[in-house]
This record gives sequence, C-alpha cells and structure tokens, in this order.
Amino acid sequence: MSEQTETPKSIAVFATEGYSVYIVREPLELIIENYPELEGMTTQEAIDYVESNAWDMKPTNEEDGYDNLAEELNERDIRREKLNNESQEINAEANMF
Repeated sequence: MSEQTETPKSIAVFATEGYSVYIVREPLELIIENYPELEGMTTQEAIDYVESNAWDMKPTNEEDGYDNLAEELNERDIRREKLNNESQEINAEANMF
C-alpha cells in the first residue's frame, strides 16, 4: 500500500522563546534577638535555618501586612536581574488551526 501525500493549504508558523531569570532582591537585616529560634546558633546554622524556614518565620515588620519572612523578601525591590540561557526558535506545525 502506498501512502498518499497531500499538499497542505496552510501550515502554522510560530516563534518560541525560552530563558532563565535570576533576580536578586534588596536584603533585610535580621536582628537575631527578634527571632528566638535563632538564638544560640552559629552564623552558618542561622543562615541554614533561615534558608530552610523563611516561609514559617515572622516578617521583620509585622505592621507591613506580610504573613511571613519569605513573603516580605519576595516583595523587596530588585537589586539585580539577569537573563540566562536565552534561546529563540521558529517552529511550524501542520494541524494547529
């Protein structure tokens, strides 16, 4: 059996883009005495704890309406932004419409 090929009336053509975004936000100063869970830890232990538990820690200023430290950090101004691994392609498909 031979397969018949049909000339298409149209094909869909589109562009795609991909990239990674790296954003550094303005830092906050964490006063250790305001966080009893950090008391008695070494600097590295405190850093490790905050990195793992920021979503469960109180914000530095509870009057600003943040639910936790991570939310407060994610709302800080952007200090630096960088795009990595940028790629662009032109694609086509027969049956997109």
